[in-house]
Amino acid sequence: MFRNFLKKETRDKYLFEHHFFVNQYFLHKSVSIDNMAKILNINTDQVNQIALSNYGMDFDMLCSKYKFQHFWSEFTNPLNAELTVESIIKSAGFNSNDDFSESIMKHKEESKYILEKKYI
Repeated sequence: MFRNFLKKETRDKYLFEHHFFVNQYFLHKSVSIDNMAKILNINTDQVNQIALSNYGMDFDMLCSKYKFQHFWSEFTNPLNAELTVESIIKSAGFNSNDDFSESIMKHKEESKYILEKKYI
């Protein structure tokens, strides 16, 4: 029934948002544009187009942004005061400390903005 009322592009966008944001796909260890395309039953170009059109960045950058936001939210949450930074990095979907560091280096401006937003 749902498919009969919406254009395919709109349905794909809603599906993307459901899996990416509601289900927090960006936190999965196996996150990739290929896996997301399989979940949505569309090709990788379409996944990237949804990300670019609606969020102004490609799929990989979108994942990195939301992983880092999740990391920072958990890192600054007093409930996690006894956790190691490494465990918070892993809970944010990064495969390793190096993966986390690489993400920060690739997205210095976005990371800086997230930090400033929390403290200014």
